Amino acid sequence: MLRSTFFDTRDPHGNFGAEERTRRANRRRLTVFLIVFALFSLVGLIYDYSRPPIYEATARLNLVPATGQRTNDPARPGEQANFLRDEVQFLTSRTLLAEAWERLKGAPVPPPAVSLVDPAASLQTMLSVTPVEGTNVVSMRARGGEPTFLKAFVDRLVAAYQVSVTQRYKIASVDAVVEVRDEARKLEESVAAKRREADAFRARYNIVSLERDENQILSEVKGAGAALNAANDKVVAAEARLGALKEAQEAGQSVTRNKDNPTLAALEQQAAGIRADLKEVARTFTPQYMQIDPRVRSQRERLVEIEQQIVAQRQTSQQGALQEAREELAGARAAAARLRQQLAANQQSVQSFTSRFNEYRGMQDELARVQQLRQKAVERLAALEAEESARVPKVELVESATTPTSPVSPLYARDAALVLGGALLVALLAMGIVELFNRPPPQPATVIVPQTWMPMPLGGHASAAIGMELPRALLDVAARPPASLPAPPILPRELTTGEHRALFDVADRDLRAAIALLSTGLTAQEVVQLCCGDIDRDAGVAKVTGAAQRQLSIPPNVLALLPDDGQSSDSPVVTARNGAPMSEADLDAALLYAAHDAAIEHADEVTANSIHHTYVAYLVRQGVRFSELVKLVGDLRADLLAAYGKMTPAGPRQSIEHVDRVLPVMRE
Repeated sequence: MLRSTFFDTRDPHGNFGAEERTRRANRRRLTVFLIVFALFSLVGLIYDYSRPPIYEATARLNLVPATGQRTNDPARPGEQANFLRDEVQFLTSRTLLAEAWERLKGAPVPPPAVSLVDPAASLQTMLSVTPVEGTNVVSMRARGGEPTFLKAFVDRLVAAYQVSVTQRYKIASVDAVVEVRDEARKLEESVAAKRREADAFRARYNIVSLERDENQILSEVKGAGAALNAANDKVVAAEARLGALKEAQEAGQSVTRNKDNPTLAALEQQAAGIRADLKEVARTFTPQYMQIDPRVRSQRERLVEIEQQIVAQRQTSQQGALQEAREELAGARAAAARLRQQLAANQQSVQSFTSRFNEYRGMQDELARVQQLRQKAVERLAALEAEESARVPKVELVESATTPTSPVSPLYARDAALVLGGALLVALLAMGIVELFNRPPPQPATVIVPQTWMPMPLGGHASAAIGMELPRALLDVAARPPASLPAPPILPRELTTGEHRALFDVADRDLRAAIALLSTGLTAQEVVQLCCGDIDRDAGVAKVTGAAQRQLSIPPNVLALLPDDGQSSDSPVVTARNGAPMSEADLDAALLYAAHDAAIEHADEVTANSIHHTYVAYLVRQGVRFSELVKLVGDLRADLLAAYGKMTPAGPRQSIEHVDRVLPVMRE
């Protein structure tokens, strides 16, 4: 219920002491801030400026490799790094630092940081040596609290290093020459021993040369093999000739040419002459006259006799040719058999000789390898003896050390700024924590509604105007924004045909099967729960169990991706890499990997739901009936169906029999 009220008479301004409470809160905040800021700033600055200064003395050396160690060869890019690495290690070694410490006698008094019990270890902590990239220059840095001592230390270290380099490499050069000379002598002895062994082996087994044809046994075997091939060719030719003669005899054809048989040729000539005479007489006289003419009858009888002689002669020639072909075939077979026996008799000796020959060749190869090693050792020895004086690297002082005048650390000004900034943040945090525990009690919630029909009090303020006090709950209801409608569902990402194809190309067999099943209407949960017993390959369908039971038609190319019938009926169709059943999380992870491998933009949006959504959107854009859509893709929420409804084209809806249920990418 609304009630009228005037301003409180306890406060002439009508604010119930709010200004006093504000002033007290501000004083409290300022006090906390100043105390915390001053405390942390004081402690931090004392610590900052109480740290001792650290000075640094630097020098740079140019290390020129010896003539035998030139590192400018592009084929050996790592030699320069190896040379500088070895020299840097020597520059920081305890041996060189101990020698430099001996040279520091009489120099400025060392700082307390240098232990007199183990000065080399103390100097190692002060020294750092780093190579300059791309050059043969190394930079030496010594840090400490005494500037004069640092300069003297670096100068003595450089001097000690220059002396030690000459001594070290001269000793190493002499040792290298002795080592290579000893290696060359041992290789020479090894070459002589292997040569004697090879010569004795060659003489023992009668090996003439490394050329196979120059050895007697192999040459004889090769000749016998060639002769056997020729004999086999003769056998084949004789068998073919005999077969041809038999076929001609059976067909009644002549197997002998007339010019090859003089007798047969003479008889054929006589018969031809008689036939010519009879033909000439037939042109002059009638057949009746020729029947009674004794000369004509005599010629006809002579022709018959000659033809009978020709037939007999041809038979004799055929029998002779067959006998000759049989004898030729028998001779060729006998020769081939003798050659086979000869090769079989020599086979054992050939195998033994071949084994010894290969062993001898291996001995020659080993001898050649040892000779090559000996030649290289001799060349190295000659090079070392010729360049012995030039094997010492050169040390050039590029920049000598100077006495540092300003410390390199600590950076007092920077650290002081960091201390003040940290103190400021801590003070603000402390002030907030204090205010957290000093919140004012809740005040009665009122609203002053001006009443224009009442006169303002004389000398009053606008804040003391007559008003109406409303409960806060009523004000909250009035100020509350109208309830908003639920946000429309966000559909998963729809893949393009190119993205679908790229994802399929980079996937392995199991993931391809999962992608194909998702692209035929199965959800992610149904894919991972699908077993081999649910696939009917003869009918080409998949039986989907669960809440949305249905049968889906599976294209043949998708069936080819699924496991064979040899799997047990309860085995999952899709498995993880380790053979275990795949979960929905495993499936999404595998799709994410494949999307990244396929270089798909926004790969994190590619999930099993996005592939299933792609198939649903493909059907909806064809105008499929939503009442039949669930038969292909399973149950869909009402809000998702409303979202898919915006994709449907204008016009009547189609049944599932009149829409294309196979994605274009699944036909490839």
